[in-house]
Amino acid sequence: MTTHAPTHTPAHAPGDAPGNGPGGTSHHSGRSRTVPFAALLALAALTATACGASEPPSLFAHGKASVGTKNDQPGTGVVHVYKFSGFDITVTRQLLKAVGAEPDFGIVPSEDRSTVLTEKKKDLVAATFSITADRMKKLDFAGPYAVTFQGIMVRKNDNRIHRPEDLAGKHVCTWPGTTSFTTLDRPAYQRIQLYQAADASSCIRDLKETKVADAVSTDQMILYGFTQENPDLKVVPGLTYGSANRYGIAMAKGHRQDCLKLQDALRDYVTDNSWNQDFSTSLWSIPKADPRWETNYKPSVAAIDSLSCHDEPQTS
Repeated sequence: MTTHAPTHTPAHAPGDAPGNGPGGTSHHSGRSRTVPFAALLALAALTATACGASEPPSLFAHGKASVGTKNDQPGTGVVHVYKFSGFDITVTRQLLKAVGAEPDFGIVPSEDRSTVLTEKKKDLVAATFSITADRMKKLDFAGPYAVTFQGIMVRKNDNRIHRPEDLAGKHVCTWPGTTSFTTLDRPAYQRIQLYQAADASSCIRDLKETKVADAVSTDQMILYGFTQENPDLKVVPGLTYGSANRYGIAMAKGHRQDCLKLQDALRDYVTDNSWNQDFSTSLWSIPKADPRWETNYKPSVAAIDSLSCHDEPQTS
């Protein structure tokens, strides 16, 4: 913002200024006349500072937003013949359409999801990105758009694992940047032979081909997606760990108005039939396996209001 100070009228010579008393003596000294001008300059500086501190331009100002997502998670985020698909992709398209923008998708590894936002390489991230209290301090989220617990996936013909204690001594694969490793890397699960591969695809290969892994662990929603393209794998029913993971669309701090727009769009999305249709289309294996899938995976409006566009979770 540019503020123009008014033109200062030069002081009159003694005896010429209007309102001078007899003998040309002025009732106002030159010093007193400069005070209003200095005050205006100070006001202009304050105004410029205030304008500079305002929220940056909308992420949606040009009708397009760059979005980081996954390319190796069938059902949630995958690329086939240069085309992105999955529930993360569908949700993002629906919400951006509601705010008058289109997504420009690009691949982001799990461990780089925060970095691409804080370094301004992406406008948004929609990549099964769980909303946590620590992440909310650094990023804003619109969500959750889905809820899931962590589970276990094994080879379809492997019937050794039914309960948590059955994993004792088993090699369980996870990958960097996820909450899965953090959940299982605790004293309560110390008998599990937990390790990290480079990424999700590497864990699938370890489970299917090399047989290095006895199981793969991450969120059940993601695991069910893997089974859609790998029918020789299965999710162990009823075996979950940790607390619920709630996925949100993330952005860097400083775009709160954009976040609130996505929050409003998400409320509308989950309260009509669109969410149900899109979820069951992208992740058809979940309704097939879980008759209570809507209750277990669909977020509530209260959860959206609690976790969207805040620096910490809100309680009613």
